[in-house]
Amino acid sequence: MDKIRIYFLSSLLVFGMGLSVSPRIEAADSLDTVVAVVGDDVITQSELDKEVSYIKTQLKHNHTPLPTNAELQHQVLERMIDQKLELQMAAKLNINIDDATVDKAIQTITAKNQMNIDSLRQALRLDHINYDFYRNQVREQLAVQQLLQREVAPRIYISKQDVDNILNSKGYQQAHEAVQYNIEDILIALPDEPSSEQLAAANKKAQDIVKKLKAGANFQQLAVAQSNGEEALQGGALGWRTPEELPQVFVDAVRGLSPGDVSAPLRAGNGIHVLRLAGVKNNEQKHIIQETNVRHILIKTDAIKSDETVRKELLDLKKQIDSGVSFEQLAEKYSQDPGSSVKGGNLGWVKPGELVPPFEKAMNALAVDQISEPVKSEYGWHLIQVMGRRDKDDTQEYKQMQVKRMLFESKMNEKTQDWIRRMRQSTYIKIYLPTNDPKDASKTFEGNAQNDEESDS
Repeated sequence: MDKIRIYFLSSLLVFGMGLSVSPRIEAADSLDTVVAVVGDDVITQSELDKEVSYIKTQLKHNHTPLPTNAELQHQVLERMIDQKLELQMAAKLNINIDDATVDKAIQTITAKNQMNIDSLRQALRLDHINYDFYRNQVREQLAVQQLLQREVAPRIYISKQDVDNILNSKGYQQAHEAVQYNIEDILIALPDEPSSEQLAAANKKAQDIVKKLKAGANFQQLAVAQSNGEEALQGGALGWRTPEELPQVFVDAVRGLSPGDVSAPLRAGNGIHVLRLAGVKNNEQKHIIQETNVRHILIKTDAIKSDETVRKELLDLKKQIDSGVSFEQLAEKYSQDPGSSVKGGNLGWVKPGELVPPFEKAMNALAVDQISEPVKSEYGWHLIQVMGRRDKDDTQEYKQMQVKRMLFESKMNEKTQDWIRRMRQSTYIKIYLPTNDPKDASKTFEGNAQNDEESDS
């Protein structure tokens, strides 16, 4: 089941709006216990129990040792609070995910895992996961994803100069090795401007974690129990990353490690990290794509010409080409694509993804020199001919795309974390879940004390 669940980024940028409201304390079921109040909503013990059970299933399938139940409950509740804030914002912005969109997402999941809906249901039953609960998980994750795409992604700009600066930097040249690292991470989070006391406490906690690890403690179990990172509930696993996909401080830390080694605590922008190098492998590989030299004749429908009329016109043109009439001459005379008609319909060499899907699908099915049947796209009807194919080394362009993606994800993560902090500070949050660690409890309530005092007065 570890391959079945889909994970999305789970936060967004706040816009400085005050969201503190009076809490609603009662649970939907009078026999259920409220474990947290988040704005105008609550999280109940039964909801927390379901999510904890779900996370336990994921961890067991990933062979990650479980922390204590109290530690896991605390981590899961913190994640549920964040998601509750996100879903409240999605509701304010009228973001609704309909059943058809959920069905399509689940179909995508099952297809990638070579399953169907029946086998998915069976796999969920074996893990004691209710299918309706799973659907709701997917729906909520899609809502958060849509929220991020609408509110955060358009505000992130990566310039060509940003990309070039990374590619040409000494650090990138040193780090851009033909290698991949499999890294696990424990994060002790810090605010943007930590006090000396906060920094000292975080450093001590990191040093204690390193001591436990050197004494034989399981890294993944400690990550689930104590990490503040996004991957905590996956045992801190960052997965296989190339050096350019990692912060430079991470690359410097793991380059001198052997698989299984743990780094000393290292400071990054969001806190103190302890890393474990789970594995390393060579990654020397070119990025090769297939380009296609293609031409077409486009005829559009209008108030007079129906789809059937246009399709017959193109079939007639195809007969003329088969009888020896020049494709170029017919394209110049009949094609309604002004950019290519003057060139005999030639679109030149195109890369995968540059053309609309119906056109590209039909083009890819043709042999060289073969002419298609009429093909409909959003632009009209096409007669397509492939003139040639070639492989191209796209490694440099691919590197640029990867760096751009890395910069985008980095900025997205920064804004995500900033949004969560601001939302927590501006929303009434009260946790009733007992904790055995007073230090952890004070961190949980930090930023909410003012709201609590105002509500109690």
